[in-house]
Amino acid sequence: MSFDESLQLSRELRPMLPRLYHLSRRRIPGWDLTTSQSSAMSTLVDRGPLRMSELAALEGVQLPSATSVVNGLVKLGLVERRADPADRRAVVIDLTPKGRRQVDELVDRRNHSFALLLDRLDEQDRRLLEDAVPAVARLLSLGPDTPEADQPGNRPGTDD
Repeated sequence: MSFDESLQLSRELRPMLPRLYHLSRRRIPGWDLTTSQSSAMSTLVDRGPLRMSELAALEGVQLPSATSVVNGLVKLGLVERRADPADRRAVVIDLTPKGRRQVDELVDRRNHSFALLLDRLDEQDRRLLEDAVPAVARLLSLGPDTPEADQPGNRPGTDD
């Protein structure tokens, strides 16, 4: 596939991804958390216990902002602070059993709701989506750290 074909695919696919995400969230709304709190919870689910500085870096916020988000989640009983087993002077943030339970219940409800949508597709469309899962997983594994060469204007095959 040429870069121009990749660019066209990006134009078609990229706008659909957030809409698909929001469709799932609208069908089964989460509990009353801010977007930042929900994001922090998701990061803890994906990454496990983290130091506050690690959470801030992964969330792309300054340490005081991450601390504020975590303080709110602690008050709700969804996360806890505890000593880092690797360095007793440091603190890690992790989900509480209540937080884990709420996340698991919400994920189950959203998966069920999304399965109902998928079930409305014909078999061929469901198979196409199933076949796309490994490629999407690889795309996500590339992560948010984009090398400078991948920035707009630095298209492969050009001498910018």
